[in-house]
Amino acid sequence: MIKIKVVIVENTTLHATYLHELIERWAKAKQTIIETTTFSKGESLLEFANINTIDLVFLDIRLEGIDGVTTAQNLRELGFCGQIVFLTAFSEYVFDGYEVQALKYLMKPISYEKLCKCLDYVSKKLFDDHYIFRDKGAVIQIPYSDIIYFTSENHYTQIITTCGNYRQLQFLKKIISYLPGNFHYCHRTVIVNIEHVIML
Repeated sequence: MIKIKVVIVENTTLHATYLHELIERWAKAKQTIIETTTFSKGESLLEFANINTIDLVFLDIRLEGIDGVTTAQNLRELGFCGQIVFLTAFSEYVFDGYEVQALKYLMKPISYEKLCKCLDYVSKKLFDDHYIFRDKGAVIQIPYSDIIYFTSENHYTQIITTCGNYRQLQFLKKIISYLPGNFHYCHRTVIVNIEHVIML
């Protein structure tokens, strides 16, 4: 089970609540954990301390203060690499999102079917790009690119990453079966990410 961190930036409470309900409906159907934060202004999102932990932003085009497109531009300038989905009731804004690599536009009122396609895509991308496991009830998601190596320790596996270390109750031979091709055994107790190998 993966966890998706979603931010909704919408200046109309009714629209924000409706979108939140649709997201929760999808999460329940897919048995996925969704953590949702809602803002009414773009400035509030840009001031958010944990901006790089966000996976998906639903961003209204028409906002008080700076508009949605400008907010998206500022997000990218801050290094945000997550997905952006614009919300609008006006089709003339559709082409404004290309320069900020927007995933999609959703026309208001939001269609549940179209929302599902967005969330399905983001969910699959997170699953493909991250090593995911549970630890004492928490869902841990580590980008594969951050993992340096796995090493066995009795019944546990130590996961050594560029951002810290983790411990999982699992055997290496089980873990290797669902890792991407850039991970290789270099010893019976170590699996290495060859992307972090400087010299062979």
